[in-house]
Amino acid sequence: MAEANHAVLERIYSSTMQARQKRDDLRRKPPAVHIYDGDWKYRGQVYGERDLSFEWKLNDTGAGHITLPAEHHIARWVAEYWKRHKANVHIRVDKDGARWCGTLSDCVSEQDEDGDRIVTLSFLHDYEKLKHIDLWPNPLTPAGVQFPKAWVMPGPAIYVLKLTLFMNLFRHYGSLWQLPDDPLDFKSWVRGLNYKDWPMLVKPSSLLMDDSPWCIVSSRFKTFDEVAKPILADGRLMVKLDRWFTGDPQPWPGAGLKRDGQLIFDIVDKSGWWEQTSVGGTIAGGLVRTGVELAENLVDEARVHLQSYEDAEEYTLAGWLGIAPKQPWVVYRTNEPYNTAASTRFTWQPATVGQITVGGHSAPGINESISIATKLVFNILGSFILQPGLGSIVDGAAAPLYEDVLGAFMSVKNPLRTRKLGWDHYLENFEDGADKAYTLSSLIALRSGFFKTRERTAHTMNIQDGAPYLVGDNGQGHFFLGDRVGGEIPGSKEGRVVVEQVSSIVLTQSAEQPHQWEITTGDEETDQDPVDYLLGLSRDFFASIKELGLI
Repeated sequence: MAEANHAVLERIYSSTMQARQKRDDLRRKPPAVHIYDGDWKYRGQVYGERDLSFEWKLNDTGAGHITLPAEHHIARWVAEYWKRHKANVHIRVDKDGARWCGTLSDCVSEQDEDGDRIVTLSFLHDYEKLKHIDLWPNPLTPAGVQFPKAWVMPGPAIYVLKLTLFMNLFRHYGSLWQLPDDPLDFKSWVRGLNYKDWPMLVKPSSLLMDDSPWCIVSSRFKTFDEVAKPILADGRLMVKLDRWFTGDPQPWPGAGLKRDGQLIFDIVDKSGWWEQTSVGGTIAGGLVRTGVELAENLVDEARVHLQSYEDAEEYTLAGWLGIAPKQPWVVYRTNEPYNTAASTRFTWQPATVGQITVGGHSAPGINESISIATKLVFNILGSFILQPGLGSIVDGAAAPLYEDVLGAFMSVKNPLRTRKLGWDHYLENFEDGADKAYTLSSLIALRSGFFKTRERTAHTMNIQDGAPYLVGDNGQGHFFLGDRVGGEIPGSKEGRVVVEQVSSIVLTQSAEQPHQWEITTGDEETDQDPVDYLLGLSRDFFASIKELGLI
């Protein structure tokens, strides 16, 4: 019996070590860099580069570059642009399940005083394409006939954004009201009706199963990036882009893609912000599961500890790698002797002002009430002197004196913030975005003002892959872009940990140094209040109605 148990343990140990060695071998492999022409026809794999760097950014365009000797065959092929049949050059970088694809933005050939020549190829990530897709008011009609005046689509954020993008891709590739790229090719006239031939596609999703926050997508020839960015920020959602190549699994069952380089758009929720999640904790006490609680005035808010919560089922699956949004677990130590980050830069910015003022025009009904009262009183008085229209005359003369005087501004102080800042702090800001006081838009402006001046954190860490966590995507790493990752504040005696979304990942490699990762969590820049999402629905709705010309 003992020998049988020993044999089982030996098999388990051997299997575990084999899996560990396989992961270690994959981690040590350098990134695979492939170059394609404008039609995504393969030109070759890059070896012998001097250095490279590629950045993934959350809902934005990352930049990449690769430096090659001028004699390199890829460098010559790109630099001699006049010899190529297709002007565009595309790149594909694969590393640990993550894929970076983009288009050449410029090619720079340099020669120093010693005669050493290099060629630097700079690329922009595929997200840049979303900044060049206009959202028409009506994608199904020609440009000269755009009715209604604006595209307005309410619904769950993920579904309506993807539907909006799909309709405008159909407008472009369907060739409904314009010539195809090759009018002499008969197949090109009907190819647009088959999505499998489109260069860019939208991954389908279910409306009924979409539990993302609701929003209103409204556009009148705005770009998709302009329309989607505030909605993505409010819902803590992420645009995910991937290109399909022969040998890859189909992006969804029945997709049937056969064209190398087809770009697939998707929108996912990796933050868990609208559910339970963790925003911080300590090394000894662990990460605290919290939720957002809003005060009755809709201005003050606090994160509260959850007394009961659900554990993520993903962590019970054998071989599963990743982070469940509701229960993040990856934490990088920064203090000796347990540090797991090679270098780190933590930024903390305290809140600034304790009071926000908004407005400019009187609340609805105040100016109108004064005008009615003025006309009524002076019309009655005018009737005694045979001047029944006196009220209108007096009201016209007095209007500049009383308009926007009463109830034109509102000011709110945040006592929770002022007590935390101390008695000497920046006093107040005036927040734009609300013309009238004591309205829904003024409440939104107040929230936005307090959010822009809030306390903020950002953490940039240089990390060694596999020490101890694996950076990778699609099941080949513990975390990647958009996941929530914790970082110990450098020098914190109690091991204070701050958990934020990964907003940037940079992959670098040079001839002198093997590949390494740099991650940034959080954001030092101001952004929009998530409560804007809830209260802004009404504002967006009426703005959309105004665009339609109904009000």
